[in-house]
Amino acid sequence: MDTLKFLCDRLTVARGWTSSLLEDIDESTWFNMPAPGINHVAWQVGHLAASQVSLIHVRCFAKDYDRCAPPGFREMFGKGSTPNADPGAYPPLADVRAAFDRIQAEALDLIASMSESDLNSPAGAEPHPLFSTKQGAIATTAMHETFHAGQIALLRRLAGKPPLR
Repeated sequence: MDTLKFLCDRLTVARGWTSSLLEDIDESTWFNMPAPGINHVAWQVGHLAASQVSLIHVRCFAKDYDRCAPPGFREMFGKGSTPNADPGAYPPLADVRAAFDRIQAEALDLIASMSESDLNSPAGAEPHPLFSTKQGAIATTAMHETFHAGQIALLRRLAGKPPLR
């Protein structure tokens, strides 16, 4: 398997795990915060979409963030944002889910348009502590998703859901 296919596979596997965790979480509980400072499911999903835009669309393809993400996504879900338990502070969950799915599909299409040699190019103008190349940015996106999927798994368990097998 070539590197581009491998990276797309990692993104797809990570998203599959996240999606499987979300399947049985009632949307009426997506804004539950089990303790102060603990993120809720809606923030996790929006954050994954917002981060994917930053790491892939912007860093790897020099796309304009605000043209790739819904209005206000960076402020609501981006790095450094603070989750709010009030559903009214966010777009409807259907819109958050649609952005989550659309941004993933766009990222996979963008990566498929790359050449293997593109992967060694610098990823964005700003340094990042975890990577310097486009390959690293894409790999970090998959790793980042699994980190947050683990948080969603914990939120599921705190809500009384059984672990997934």
